[in-house]
Amino acid sequence: MSVFASHPSNVRVLRIPHDLPHTITIRKLTGRELERAESEHIEGFINGRNPRGWAGTFQHLLQTGKATKADAQKAITDPLAGYDRLTVARAGVIGWSYTVDGDEPDKGKPKPVTADAVADFDDETLEYAAVEVMRL
Repeated sequence: MSVFASHPSNVRVLRIPHDLPHTITIRKLTGRELERAESEHIEGFINGRNPRGWAGTFQHLLQTGKATKADAQKAITDPLAGYDRLTVARAGVIGWSYTVDGDEPDKGKPKPVTADAVADFDDETLEYAAVEVMRL
């Protein structure tokens, strides 16, 4: 591991389990990118936006006295707790096997990795990518 987020030792190629044989390439986030993901999460929380749904559910369980130890453990162990997952994925996803003109991995012109393209991920892929970036 290097102290530099962009160093090759901080980059991983992962198979997308729900879209095999496709892959995504992710990297460790910089300190500034983590701060941005925290800020986006705080702003969303303050404004009542809850893109993942869990935080609001957990808060309701706490308020009504129905939260279980398992509920608390889930919140504590969630790698995205306190971070905006789209911000994390936009910063951490640096490549993939998708092409512009088809679903065949690495055959044809590569689909560019852009913030808009990452924002177009379906919910399952966005969650997977963001969690894996945070685990890295």
